[in-house]
Order: sequence, then structure tokens, then C-alpha cells
Amino acid sequence: MNYMGHSPSRERNDGVWQSLKAHVEGVTTLLRQHARFFNHPNADLDAQWLGFMHDLGKYRLEFQRHRLQWEPMTGKEDRTLAVKPCPHSDAGAKALYVALGGQRQHSGELAFAVANHHGALRDIGALTGRLDSTTEAEVDDLLEAACQDIPAFDALFQTPPQLTGLTGAARTLYTRMLLGALVDADRLDTEEHGSPSRAQARKDAHAAQGSMAQLLAKLTGHQVNLAALDAANPKPINALRRDMYTQALGKADLPPGFFRLTMPTGGGKTLTSLGFALRHAAHHAATDENPGMRRVIYGVPFTTIIEQTAQEFRGVLGDINVLEHHSNLEFKERLETDAPQAPDPLRLATENWDAPVIVTTTVQLFQETLFGNRTAQLRKLHNVAGSVIVLDEAQSLPTHRLTPILEALRELVAHYHVSVVFCTATQPALDDFPSQQSAVELIDEPAHYFRELQRVDYELSRVNDPVSAAALGAELRQDVNERVLCIVNTKKLAHEVYQSLGDAPHHFHLSTNMCPHHRREVLKVIRERLHNKQPCRVIATQLVEAGVDVDFPRVYRALGPLEAIVQAAGRCNREGKLQDEYGNHVRGLVTVFRPEEHKLPPGDYRVRTDLANKYLSEQSDLHAPGTFTPYFRELFLHVETDQKIRLDSGHHATVAQLQDEMDFETVARKFQMIEDNTVPVIVRQYAPEEINELLRRILNARESWQVRDEWRKLQRYTVQVLRRDIQTLDLHVVSELKARAERLGTEPPELYEWPTKYRYDPKFGLDTGGMDALVY
Repeated sequence: MNYMGHSPSRERNDGVWQSLKAHVEGVTTLLRQHARFFNHPNADLDAQWLGFMHDLGKYRLEFQRHRLQWEPMTGKEDRTLAVKPCPHSDAGAKALYVALGGQRQHSGELAFAVANHHGALRDIGALTGRLDSTTEAEVDDLLEAACQDIPAFDALFQTPPQLTGLTGAARTLYTRMLLGALVDADRLDTEEHGSPSRAQARKDAHAAQGSMAQLLAKLTGHQVNLAALDAANPKPINALRRDMYTQALGKADLPPGFFRLTMPTGGGKTLTSLGFALRHAAHHAATDENPGMRRVIYGVPFTTIIEQTAQEFRGVLGDINVLEHHSNLEFKERLETDAPQAPDPLRLATENWDAPVIVTTTVQLFQETLFGNRTAQLRKLHNVAGSVIVLDEAQSLPTHRLTPILEALRELVAHYHVSVVFCTATQPALDDFPSQQSAVELIDEPAHYFRELQRVDYELSRVNDPVSAAALGAELRQDVNERVLCIVNTKKLAHEVYQSLGDAPHHFHLSTNMCPHHRREVLKVIRERLHNKQPCRVIATQLVEAGVDVDFPRVYRALGPLEAIVQAAGRCNREGKLQDEYGNHVRGLVTVFRPEEHKLPPGDYRVRTDLANKYLSEQSDLHAPGTFTPYFRELFLHVETDQKIRLDSGHHATVAQLQDEMDFETVARKFQMIEDNTVPVIVRQYAPEEINELLRRILNARESWQVRDEWRKLQRYTVQVLRRDIQTLDLHVVSELKARAERLGTEPPELYEWPTKYRYDPKFGLDTGGMDALVY
């Protein structure tokens, strides 16, 4: 008989079918390439079994006739047969279950991957249901047909699959890795047949992208140019930056593992960490003979700074080498075949992270990838193997999920050719966790550089003196420094302080109640005024603290977590250029104050703030990196690092317990990096013409990729609103747009539209009627 894997390509329009044999062999070859980076003894054998078994159900005559409209006995297309859904992944899962001796608890890795490669990872109970839907007698018949069609099947049965013996986090990560590798191999082989333009775009991108060594050479050239510019007008701060950069790269030849980059704000941490990662990956580069390292994944905690980081990297390494990917407006699944024209290769690389440098958020890296369960999420997971993961602002990793995050990182380092770099000025005490091996510090005596780069003084005497919003506004108006930044903990307080300050052309407000485009436009004006040394008073929430490049001579910071106060200080005299009236270099001033309405949410943020109050009252040295080790140790004693999840049954369980039970669905649904989840809201009132044009393009789109691209462009005009506030704000789903996307085979993300009855203020953004959620 002639069995087919896929019907003729719409793009080729040549009537040529892809045989099932060709598809199975193609997927198996790709899978074995992916599994090279899995440091497990049976990884190659597991890849072969997955490749051969993943479409075993397609040997059913019902599938050939009623799903593909193909008659295997005659070898001809038969359009007279009605198309109807026909399952095919359950058969391969059952075959693997039988091959592994019928032990459901121990056949999970392979059976889960095959059963769910067109869906999402469920729990062990769901797998049982899939296995029971196919009898062993039917499996025998399908295996007989497969062996007749593909002679290599017989050879494979000479080496049966082996039980891994893995448990807990190791087992669930290996299962996700196998599924992700299978999904990507299946999609790539299908794309080669059905959408050759997409396949060619990927090949062209590979040809244009640089190796780790080539990208390191680009960065080295950039650093040489910076040094030449500095030689013409030397600055002490640049010499210190070069010294730290050289030290970090000097340790790049060390074996893979965990590393710490402890650098003061303004020390050049971004390019230093990139330089170490590129050199480390180049030294341990993957070859055709041996797996090793092949990319850098740069994780940042906030979407507000990801574009800035990606832009900086692109400026040094080139656009084709840097992929920017984050979670806002993320699509749940993509079509196997898509546009009849070659799309942008970087957009394609978003599907499976096949690019040299990935700049992403920690939410995308952990919540959506390492702990996700949908195939679109997991498709990129196998490309995390063989990478250097740089975690910028490592202190921002959520305390309530720190234990499972560190366990996942430990597994990546131990079994997937990964190194991890924790970057921050305020290192959390991660070495204390039982799952962690000791991290190597990349900077010798970091305390020396913190002292040398001390560009601010802290005023801590007002920590216990509550100040009202009105008094604070009056003080900011009277401050002789007309360029001043005030950072508070809540949107509500930012609004109140700004109103007390008084509206003026040189007064600015920044919070996440403003859409990204609005914030960027305001920051552009702020930077211009700072550059020209014009009056500029800014009231902001924490969004300016990490990675936002502004430089004020005077900063006020509301009492908050210790590390947040230090981050705020990084916006003060950032370049060390501040001078008095006589031209002498002086330090900036950071005042820490207690708001009269010191309202904080319960949990991690409140505990951190209470601990900060204790350390500040003791006049702890915020310029000493050693201050933060006992601070974080106390924090980890007060906050659960694997916080229990409330289950639908009413019981509670930790992520570790759920992973022991192989409950992938619950982990994916409940693993939230930010405890109070948000949803994106389109704000049509901010830029009606631009937004209406984007919406029009979506409604008129003919291909799913066009819908996806326009949805992403809408992101700049959205605001993240807490899910709990949706009900009170009477928001409505953008039903027409969702319907259009679904008709094109693309499931859109959850999205809402800001009702016209609510204002969008040109200063404050959304008028939420007093919403006071903490900004993360």
C-alpha cells in the first residue's frame, strides 16, 4: 500500500503528496539532531522511537481515506470521501507504552510526547485515557503496516526503548524537552513540504547569521571603538568599565556551570554579560561531532526594558542575529502551513528560538517555556539546550517560585549543555538553596568597584518620618535641583504626588497606566530636557528603575525593597558627570522617604520592604554588595520559595509535588511569575487613527501570519490591566477581531478594549477610578 503523510502543498500547487515514509524519516532525522544537546544516555534512542512512532496512527485506513482523502490501495486521491476528524497520535503513545512493558508511570516521557504533539501536555490521567482509546491488537496491525512501509522499523525494534528512571523536576523537564523537539521537527518537516518559502527563509537566515565566535568579534570591535573614543576624552568611569569587562571575559574559558556577575549600576553590565556569554559559548561551541553551546538567551524581568536591550544588541551584532521575543499578545498556536510568500526570518525564529541571540523576558523563559504545556510554547524549549542563559536583574526572580526555577536551571546545567549567569548589583543568596551548585563570581572583589563607582549619597534619616503627597509635591517644587526624579510604589500615589506637584510643561508622570508608545514619547522628551539641562521633574512608578537610561542629579525613592532603592539610585548621577558651580565632580543625592499612605500589597513585596526598613534603620551600607546576602537570606526565611497552589479540588500542592505527579496542565495554568495576573487592553482613545488602521488590516487579512503581525503591532497601544479589575471596568472582548483570527486558523491571545466611557488622560493614561495595583 501507498501511505501518505501530507496532502499536496497549496503553495507549490504541483499535486505532489508527501509520503508517510518520507515524513517519518524526515522527522526522525531532525529529532536526532535536536536530541544531540540532551545529555541523557538514551536521548538518541528516544529520539528515534519518537520519530518513528509519532504518526503511527496515520497508518489507519480511516485516517488515509477520511482525513487525507487518499486511497492507499490504489495510490490515488479520492475527493469523494468526506473529510472528518481522525485521531492519530494515540496509537504511537500506546505502542511506546507496550514497548516499555505497560508501566504507565514509567513510560511517561515518550508516551506523553507522542500523545500530545498536536495538543498540550495534560496530566497522567489524561494520558491514561488516550492509551485506553487504542487496543494492543490495533497497535500490532499498525506496526505491521509501518514495518512493511518503512524497513527501518524492524531495525529499531532490535533496540527497545529504555526506562529513564528520572523523577520530579528532571523527569518533567525531559518530557517537555522531548515534546518540544518532536513538535519542532514535525513542524519543520511539514513546512519543507507544504510551505517551501518559509523553509527557504529559515535557511537564508541561517546562512546570514554569525557564529558565536563571529558575534564575539563584532562585540570586540565595538569595545575597541569605544576605547578609542574615550582615549580622546578620558573618563575614569570608562576605565573601570573596561577593567570589569576584561575580568569577566577572562573567566569565559571555565567549564560550563553557574556564574555571578556582580556589578554596580552604570558599570556596563549589559555588554559585559553579553561579552562573557559570547566568549563562553564560543569556547564551548557546538560542532558536528560534539554538542556544546550555540546561542545566548538574555532574560530580562520587565517588558519595559526588553526593547532597549534588544536594540543595543542589534546595534552591535546586527539585526539578523538578535531575536526579541516576549509574552505580550502571544499567540497560542500556529498553522503547520502558512503564507504563500516568504515571511520575515526573525518572525519565523520566534516560533522555535532558532537564532544566535534571544532577548526575552523571564516570564517568557520560565512561565511560558520551561513550565508551559502548549505545543507552541514548548516548540522552542529544545533550543534552550546548548545555550548561555543570562538572567539580568536576578534579584527580580519571584521569591514564591524560586525553588522550582532554580531546580529547572540546575537540570539545564547538568543535562542540557547550559551555563547560567546571574547578573545584578544586588545578588540574591542563591547559593544557599540545596539545589544550587556554587556560582563562580566573574568580577574579582566586586566591592572595590562599588566603592570606586560610588556616584551618590543616600539620605536615610527620613525613613521613619511619614510625608504626605501634598508635602512631598511642595518639597519637589522647591528643590533647587530642577531636574529631579521621584519614584513611588503605587500608581495611585504617583497620581496624587503629581497633582500636588502641579501641572507644568516640565512636570512629567510615568506609570504602566500609560501604553508603551505613550511612555516612550514621554521618555524621549525627558531625556532631551536632561541632556539640555532644562528643568524636568518626574513622578514615576518602579518602571524606570531597571534599564531605563535616565540620569538625574536628585532622586527621591519611597521606602520599598532594598534592591529597588539601589536600582533607583542607578538613575541618579548615572554617568558621574555631576559638578558643582566650581566645576568639581560631586555625588548625586538619593533620599529615601516613607509616604504617609504607605500602602503595600501583602506577600513578597511587603516582606522585602519591611526588611529594607530594618536594614536602613541600622544605616546599612548600600554601596557594599555584601549587604544584600543577609537581607535575601532573611527574605527566604519569611517567604515560601515554592508557594502552594490551590487546586480545583480545594486542596493545595507545591510545584514540586505537581511535577512528581506529572500534572503538566495544572503547573502551566498556575505557575505565575507575577502573582496577580494581567491582561492586555487596547486603548483606542490614545491614537485612534493608527489603531483603527491596524484593526482594519486585521479584519481584512487573508493569511494568519498577517493577523499575527498586526496583533503584535497593537501591543504599543495596549495597557496591562489586572484581571481582577476587568469585571469592575466593564471591558468587552474584541469579538470581531477574534472571530477573524479564528477563521484564518489562528487562535488569538486574550485581549480586551478600553471602553469609550472611560478617559485616557494625556498625562496619566487610563483613568481607572483609583486603581492602586502595585507596578512590577
